Amino acid sequence: MFLLLVGAIGGLCVHYEATEDQRDPYPAAEDIDADYDRYVGDTALLIGTVESVDRDVGTARLRVDHDGGAFTMTLAEFRTTVEPGGTVQAYGTLEAERTLRVSRTVVVNESGGSKLYKYAVSVAGAALVLGLFFRHWRINLETVAFEVRNRD
Repeated sequence: MFLLLVGAIGGLCVHYEATEDQRDPYPAAEDIDADYDRYVGDTALLIGTVESVDRDVGTARLRVDHDGGAFTMTLAEFRTTVEPGGTVQAYGTLEAERTLRVSRTVVVNESGGSKLYKYAVSVAGAALVLGLFFRHWRINLETVAFEVRNRD
């Protein structure tokens, strides 16, 4: 029964990875770069680095990096306050000449303490789980197995 359960979980993991592209409602950056004209008129979500901002016209140049390289997009109707070099998520409709008509943008700034927080929470969670586990179980060194602790 255990092997059947492990096999089913393994199969689900493989299926999840194999069908990942089908679950994403937006075209991938690699696909947009390779065949842009195919996606004109589609909704897209792009994440990239702002190269320049023209506040007077309401546009920005966005460099989108992906596994196969990088490409540059013009963001039209761009009203977000961000300096060149900042990272943004831009959501909108793809138009001709590599332009994304933005309906929403989010500035993504990494916090200096975010990594420390992430690791501290992970260590605290692991310590909590191990503490609860060893509160109810103990290691029997003779049989090299876990046994339920006596509640006497």
